[in-house]
Amino acid sequence: CIIVAAVALGVGATQPAAAAGENFMTALKNGDVAGAYNLCTPALQRELGSEQGMQTRITNGRVQPTQWSFSSRNINNDTAQLDGTVTFTGNREGNVTLVLAQVGGEWKISGFNLKEK
Repeated sequence: CIIVAAVALGVGATQPAAAAGENFMTALKNGDVAGAYNLCTPALQRELGSEQGMQTRITNGRVQPTQWSFSSRNINNDTAQLDGTVTFTGNREGNVTLVLAQVGGEWKISGFNLKEK
């Protein structure tokens, strides 16, 4: 019973980060680049340059997600990582990794890797 409680606590602790990751992926799926961009840390926004920069990365990489599943959630202090599988437009399979950081008490995307298998 103690192990079950610890596992439940662990999943609960990752929930806010996982929710932020889900929101980011949903925004990309819906073509809401502005929404996805706004869920990124200021540092990642600077790296991308603009919402258009993010759009270009998604479009040129042909990595617009249609569905995904996170199989691994890890948090270490103020950093989280979500790993899983993703299906892109055209029914292509791939992997997804989202790295998140806490900014002002909110989880934000600090890096992402969407890659076709």
